[in-house]
Amino acid sequence: MSRVKSAIFTAVLASAFSVSVLAGRCPMDAKAVEEGLASAEISDEARSKIMQLHDEGLAAHNAGNHAEAEEKLGEALRMLSNPSDM
Repeated sequence: MSRVKSAIFTAVLASAFSVSVLAGRCPMDAKAVEEGLASAEISDEARSKIMQLHDEGLAAHNAGNHAEAEEKLGEALRMLSNPSDM
């Protein structure tokens, strides 16, 4: 029985750690989007779409949905790095 408790504890601990790692990445990605927008030479339409993704990503982060936040912020960063794809 001790092995089962140990395995469960390890799984819970690993899960908690991975969530905190994801949570810490969201603000860094948001800052990278903000810094990228400050120097990007892109259309107003592209800038608006990137800001929308940025705002949605931060809202998801604040709501505790870090997977969605990473997805939105990652898409914004990809758009910034490949402006010809917009």
